[in-house]
This record gives sequence, C-alpha cells and structure tokens, in this order.
Amino acid sequence: MSNVEAGAEQVSVQVAVLAPDEERAATVAAALDGEWTVLTGASTDELDDPTCLVVAADPTTDDDLRAAAAAVDAATVVFADTDPAAVRRLAAFDGFVRDDGTDGATSRLVDEVAWHVAGDDHPTALRERAATVTRLHRVATELVGCESENEVYEAAVRAAEEILDLDLVGIDVVEDGYFVPVAVSGDMEEKGYADAGQIAVDEGIAGETYRTGTSVVVADVLDLDRDDLALDGDDPKYRSILSVPVGDFGILQAGSPDPNAFDGRDRELVELLMTHVAETVERLRAEDRLRRQHDRLSALFENVPDPAVRFALVDGELRVQEVNPAFETVFGWRAEEVVGEDIDEYIVPDGFEDEAASLNEKLLAGESLQVVSRRKTDDEVRDFLLHVVPFERGERSLQGFAIYTDITDEKQRQRELERQNERLDAFASIVSHDLRNPLSIAQGYVGLAEETGDPEHFDEIRRAHGRMNTLIDDLLTLARQGNVVGETEPVDLGPVATQAWASVRTGDATLSVADAVTVEADRDRLVELLENLFRNAVTHGTGEEDDPADAEGPSGRRPDGEPLHVTVGPLDARHGFFVGDDGVGYDGDDDPVRILESGFTTSEVGTGFGLTIVREIAEAHGWSVDVVDDEGLRFEFAVEQNGTG
Repeated sequence: MSNVEAGAEQVSVQVAVLAPDEERAATVAAALDGEWTVLTGASTDELDDPTCLVVAADPTTDDDLRAAAAAVDAATVVFADTDPAAVRRLAAFDGFVRDDGTDGATSRLVDEVAWHVAGDDHPTALRERAATVTRLHRVATELVGCESENEVYEAAVRAAEEILDLDLVGIDVVEDGYFVPVAVSGDMEEKGYADAGQIAVDEGIAGETYRTGTSVVVADVLDLDRDDLALDGDDPKYRSILSVPVGDFGILQAGSPDPNAFDGRDRELVELLMTHVAETVERLRAEDRLRRQHDRLSALFENVPDPAVRFALVDGELRVQEVNPAFETVFGWRAEEVVGEDIDEYIVPDGFEDEAASLNEKLLAGESLQVVSRRKTDDEVRDFLLHVVPFERGERSLQGFAIYTDITDEKQRQRELERQNERLDAFASIVSHDLRNPLSIAQGYVGLAEETGDPEHFDEIRRAHGRMNTLIDDLLTLARQGNVVGETEPVDLGPVATQAWASVRTGDATLSVADAVTVEADRDRLVELLENLFRNAVTHGTGEEDDPADAEGPSGRRPDGEPLHVTVGPLDARHGFFVGDDGVGYDGDDDPVRILESGFTTSEVGTGFGLTIVREIAEAHGWSVDVVDDEGLRFEFAVEQNGTG
C-alpha cells in the first residue's frame, strides 16, 4: 500500500475492492496495490469510506452487489467479464472495464480508477502517465530531426532512461541472422551488462520477441528454462526482463536485477516509444533507398546514349523536368526550350496525337510502357522504341523517365525482310505455276509439229519460249537487285526518259517531257523504272499485247487509231514527278494502285512483274507511289525532301 504525493503534501487515496470471495479480491487488489491504499472486503460494511469502489464481479446477475454499490458514496467501477451495455444500463455504476484475463485489462483498470480519483487535489498516476505519454510524443518530434539510424537509436535509449526510468536498456538490430547492439544505456556499459555475446535470432527471449513481433514481460527469469534464457553464466544478470520489438528489424530489451520490475504499463509505454523509433527508421531507410535510386537513375540519365527525358506531374499535366545531352542532339531542342513544357508538343508528329494521348493516360494510371512509335527528330520523322518508367508514384504525384531508342534502321531491315519474303512467295508461284504453263504449251506444240510438220506450231512454241524468257528476266531482276539502289546523284529526268524510251518497242506512240525535273536517284535504276512504265503504257494503254514472239511489236496506237502519247513531268503540289499516258486507263473495279502488286496482270502474255519492279525501285529511293486513273493512267512519285531521293 502507498500514498500518492500531491506537491509537497501527502494525500491519501483509498480504493476499495468488493468481491464475492477473498481470492478474487486479492487478485484485483494486487493489480491496484502500489498506486493507492487498497481495501478489500465481501461487503461495504468492511470498507472504510473509500475514494473509489471497484466491483470485481458481474453486478447484472447479483442484486446484493448492486445494492452494496449503491450504498457507497464514491465513484464505482465494474471490473468483470460481462456485457458492457448491460452494466451501463445500471445507474449505480460510474465506469466499466472488461476483465479478459490479460495484463492489458488490469492496466486499463488502473487507468479507469485513476480517472475517477483524479482531481485538483489528487495528481494521480493517470496524470503522471499522461505527462509521460506527452513527453514520449515530444521525443517523436526529436526523432524526426535525426539524420541517421544511430542517432535515432541513441535518442530512444536516452528517452527510455530519462522518461521511463529504465536504467539497463539497449537496442539491437538484426544483421545476418544475429542481434547486433546499436545503442545501450550508460549503466549497461558501466556494469558490464552489454557484453552478453552474440545471440542468434532464434535464441532466447530476444529471438521470441523478434520472430513473433510480440512484446515479452518476464517477472523472474529464474522461473524460466535455461534454454529460454540463452545465458552464458551460472547466474543470470537480470531477474526481470522487458523485451519489445522494433518494427520488423530489431528489439529493445530492458533488464532489472530485481524480480517483478516491469508491468503492463511499462510495456505499453516502451511500445509507444518503439513505434516512433520504427517509423523514423523506416522513413530514413525509405529516403536512403530513394536517394540511392535517384543517384543511380541520374547517372543513367546523364550517361545513357539514347535521348532521355525526366518528367513530373505538375498541376495534373505531365511536364519536362530535365533532358539529357543525347536528347538535345537527336531532337534538336535545347533543355531551356522544353523544360516545363509538354514534350508531346515538340516531338510527336502529325497524325500521332491520339496515340500519344493514350500512352499518357496509361502512364497516369501507373503503367510502365514499352512501345514502338514515331517521333520528330531534328531533321526527319524516325521510328523509336519508347521506354517510359515511373520511379515515384503517389495519389497526386508522379515522376519518371522516358528513353527513346532509335530503331529506324531495324524497322527498315524488317520491312526489307518482309519484301524479300513477298518476292520469295512470288518466285515460288511463278516457278510452280506461271513457268509451267508456257512450258506445257511449248511441249504440246512440239508434239503437234512432230506429227504434222505445220510451221504455225513452231510460232506457238516460240511465243511460249518468249514468255518464259520474259518471266525469267523479270525474276532475275527482282532476285538480283530487288529494292537495292547504288550511289545516288542529281539526275535530269529529260535525258534519262529519252534513253529509256529508245530501249522500249513503242511503235507509233510519242513521248514528251514537260519542264525540267531533277531528282536525286541511282541513274541506272531510274532508267529501268522508266523502261517498265513506258512498256506498260504502250501495251496496256493501247489495249494490245506485247508478244515477244511478234517481231513487229505493238503498234503504239489507241483503239481509236490515234497514237498513244506518254508524258513525263513534275508534280504540281509536291516535289516529285509523274509518268502518264492518254490510253484506255484501268478497267478494274478496285483501286488502280493494285496493279503495283506482285504478279498482277490483265494480259495473257504479261508477267505482272514489270510494275512490281517499278514499285521496288521507287521504295528503294524513298519515294511514295500513287496510281491515278484519269483519262489514261498516271503514276505519281513523291520525293521526300529529307529522304534519300
């Protein structure tokens, strides 16, 4: 029993425990003893005018208890394992604590009693406890200012010494499966308690605390098995121990040479302190991880050979924070021109705005992106593999990097491979079908010629051989040259067109070259392109067949008898040239550009590869090809100013 000090004056507070039996009364009194003078009894007659009455039984089922409590002129607190709502309906009682048999229940009972006995003239343990909690919260503010984990641990040990009156206290963290001391109180060092040796995380009370994440209070270590203690000597240096987890990375342990030195309230206060410690350490570690990650990313950002952009979410919009030197070189924008801006406005080409907006929506949703897209560089639109990686996400914050890897050459090789595969498919078709047909025809007429001797059969054989020869020539052109061009130079289209016209059987057809047109081209391949266009105009524009077996060749006249006229000239709205005729035009129902497809022909003797060769040569120069059916057939070649042509 004890008195509570009020300033310089001792003020006695008596707490009475009313219980149905002596054992119950003694148990509850033991929890309260040390705080106040405690009286026990089975009836109010045995109690001498208490300051607070604790009813240690269920009053909802005991009329005598209710009557006894009502007769006492003091605050009454029920401490029983019963329904709190039922107790509160009884007007005779001022407070309630559920007795669930734990240390926490008795601690709550002490707080409840202290609440009722506290007043201006009674500065009870509750006020002292509140002051202690306030001081611990102030320690949390101090911890925020710590710049290292060691500073945090040392500040926590000082608080345990000065605020919680723990003389022998230390904090250990786990490293490589063992507890490593990081801070100890002065008394531990002076008295040699800190030299306990290395302890594994699966040993003793420390190991139990760490593994379970639950605090342990040992009233007297002599009551424990030696395996639980993990002690080296014959006699333990501590009689009582308080062991509390620190987050998921360490423990605090306090010891006393006396038994029963710690109770539930000590545990709760130390747990509160360690909560602040764990939060601070975890914040410091998170900041350190972010700092190291930022340093790595910054080094990568500066040294990556590809263009890179660091972005952030500002007022709901993605804005440039920084660009690396490679970005300035490739895209042609200086850092000061784009920082704070929407990068899409500078490098997204026309027609790709919706795609860029869709990518931004995914990024704002927290996705990392890896997509192939096109972007405007300093001199042209190129293909890029775009990596976008957010490295910091929050409800209202987002930061990350975008890296642009130029894959234009790879895409070009991919397109070339696709074209090669198309040609291989076409070759297979020709070899398996188109060559077999004229060969079969020739074989048939050979048999007829042998039987009849009629010379007309030899003419058919020559025609079949001529078709096979033309097919073979076209196939060799595609196979050997495909879409390859040699060194280019500025070429005047007039002389080249005249040269190509002279090498084609044109009959009475005429050619004119309008105005001077100069293009950057491989001269020999340009001649080949024009030869195929002129040959196509003279045959299909007149509605005739250019039979290789016919020595005279096509007439070069339209169905109305007038000579076919072919014109070569510059495009009106774009840089480039056209080749057109005033012949019969395209008589198909679909898009006339289809005649550029491999193997397409409306002729019985044509191979369908002449215009395919035209398309291949144009694409190799970087020119686009369009076919217009307007009073004849017109092929338009648009030349990119910054391309290869």
